Amino acid sequence: MENTRYKVLLIEDDKLDQMAFKRSVEEQKLPYECTIAGSVLEAKSILGSEQFDIIISDYSLGDGTVFDFFDIVKDTPFILVTGAGDEEIAVSAMKAGSYDYLVKDNERNYLKAIPITVENAIRHNRTEEKLRLLSGAVMSTTDSVYITDMEDEIVFVNKAFCKTYGYTEEEILGEAGNILWIGKHQNQQTRSVFKTKTVGSTWEVGFYHKRKDGSIFPVSLSRSIIKNLKGNEVAVVAVAHDISERILIEDELRTENLKLDKQSQLKSELAIMIAETLKTLLTNKNISKAKRIISDYLDISKIDTGKIKLKLGKFNLLSTVSEVMEALSPLADENNIKLKSFMPDSKIIVDADRNRIMQVLNNLVNNAIRSVSTGGHINVLAREIDNQIRIEVQDDGPAIDSSEIHKIFNHFTMIKLCLHKQHEQLTNLTSLDDIAEVPPADSCDLLLKAMSLPIAKVLVEMHGGHLWVESKQKRGNNFCFTLPKPAELKKEPSMKTASASLR
Repeated sequence: MENTRYKVLLIEDDKLDQMAFKRSVEEQKLPYECTIAGSVLEAKSILGSEQFDIIISDYSLGDGTVFDFFDIVKDTPFILVTGAGDEEIAVSAMKAGSYDYLVKDNERNYLKAIPITVENAIRHNRTEEKLRLLSGAVMSTTDSVYITDMEDEIVFVNKAFCKTYGYTEEEILGEAGNILWIGKHQNQQTRSVFKTKTVGSTWEVGFYHKRKDGSIFPVSLSRSIIKNLKGNEVAVVAVAHDISERILIEDELRTENLKLDKQSQLKSELAIMIAETLKTLLTNKNISKAKRIISDYLDISKIDTGKIKLKLGKFNLLSTVSEVMEALSPLADENNIKLKSFMPDSKIIVDADRNRIMQVLNNLVNNAIRSVSTGGHINVLAREIDNQIRIEVQDDGPAIDSSEIHKIFNHFTMIKLCLHKQHEQLTNLTSLDDIAEVPPADSCDLLLKAMSLPIAKVLVEMHGGHLWVESKQKRGNNFCFTLPKPAELKKEPSMKTASASLR
């Protein structure tokens, strides 16, 4: 504390003692900035507006005693000066918070003890302040802190410890530290020591601890030895951080990595299947199907990388539906399937990517044609409901089981099924069961089925719409999708119509 100047408040009503104190400070060249108060009233006034490093006060003052302002100087180190025989008063003052006391003598020799007493009082106060800050930090941290003595008896726990481990302070103090460990009752999932990955390539050691209720959880544990002034080890401080959430994230990352590895393998197998199918199609000069497979495969790749972009513009949806129906009518006729559309008389204007909406319609109608038996029916309907436009592709093919519906829109699931079906030389992908009525399909149909419905769903959702399937109990599926109506054409929905749209 060399070269440090202290702000000192001397509270003394005796003028001679005031002068003696000033003279002592000057003679000893003490680094004090002194302020003097001659009464309790004056001291209170000064303390109300200023902060001091140390207060030195006589016990007996003209208008009261030191106890009259003791309550307002609790955070400032305090030295009491008393007359001979006032030791009992001094003890009371120390109990009230005074750091030390000095006894006045006629020769004022007590002034010589002022510097060392002041230095010790300030050092003590700063140490206590650090301890208060440390204690506050330990008690408020979210990590569990506990201290054991060298015999492993728990002598301290913070609030976070009690919350995490389920013990009250009274229950855990005095217990052996090994009460927190899982001991011999462990398995592969709860081994006592394990490694966990932190930032980058860093690994740290983790442990499994046990709560009061017997439940086990992973912790990151750091321990340090406390030594006394003589260098002897006296205690062990342990800080335990519950890493359950991090372990869960690590497990999720591992699962995700495995999933990505499987998806990567699946893509490789799909690429091989596509290459083989294209080779067959090109040999047979079936250029149109080859182009469609290539287009869908490129779209699947764009979906995985988020690179599909929409080119929005306003157009009449009904004319687009008519084009799709006209283009697919020959295929429907070839399979003796009746393909009809039911459209309103007025135009239905949408703000969308025309080519992509045409692709959605084409995929859904093509899927329906492949699904129904010879002599079956497919109907395409379009209508406006409140602020949405709804398109339906209805077929009377085998109903898709409700538990399987979500799979037909997941391209990875569908590709996996496609490869599996190809391997087993099964061709029915309309429902995910083996249904005898479904006609055989070649590898091209398998591929188109695997890619077309997932692509359609993504494209509809990119436009702010939804695509779903409504299936009947035995036969018949209704593939529905919605598109938002252009903003300038939207109307406030009636209660009745809004309820219908929710259904």
